[in-house]
Amino acid sequence: MSIEAVYGQDKEGWRLAKDKDQIQVYTRDVPGSRLTELKVECSMPGTQSQLVALLSDIANYKNVMYKTKSAQLVKRISETELVYYVVTALPWPVSDRDMSVQLTFEQDPNSKVVQVKGVGVPNLVATRPNTVRIADWLAIWKIRPTAKQRIQVTYTCRVDPGGDIPAWLDNMAAANSAYQSFMLIRNSITLPRYQGKSFAFLNQ
Repeated sequence: MSIEAVYGQDKEGWRLAKDKDQIQVYTRDVPGSRLTELKVECSMPGTQSQLVALLSDIANYKNVMYKTKSAQLVKRISETELVYYVVTALPWPVSDRDMSVQLTFEQDPNSKVVQVKGVGVPNLVATRPNTVRIADWLAIWKIRPTAKQRIQVTYTCRVDPGGDIPAWLDNMAAANSAYQSFMLIRNSITLPRYQGKSFAFLNQ
């Protein structure tokens, strides 16, 4: 029985692909496109500033983002904008993927919701040998405080992985990777390196 038959889909076409440990991962097809779309809903301990600190800590991505092979800061433009380069490991025989991402942070002054937006920047960094450039990437985090020391995260991602991807490395594999990343993030947000951080743009 397919996952669609088990879970169905909502009016926006999202299908629940994984629901475990209070992390819900949804997938959605983009008709006529190679794009994969994911959405994650997750509640976790911590504050907006802690998650902003984690997402700004590019050097530690290989420990908090699933299958990150390497990540490096390319340019820190301001407190609310930076560019990084990342290589993601994929299982053999599929080539690893790489991309450069512009990451921006902002907070709605009325709702206090923090939005983090990651956009792929083509051709900023030369492709490494034996890697394939991700053709399209857009990720948006919405971070809402729900109680003292607790936040709710809604994450949406659109990706074209580029190159040839076998049938078994489909939306379900992407959903599992998203789940694993959020487990790592939730377990890492309380690390000492993310405590006591403050940001001028952030009003908590």
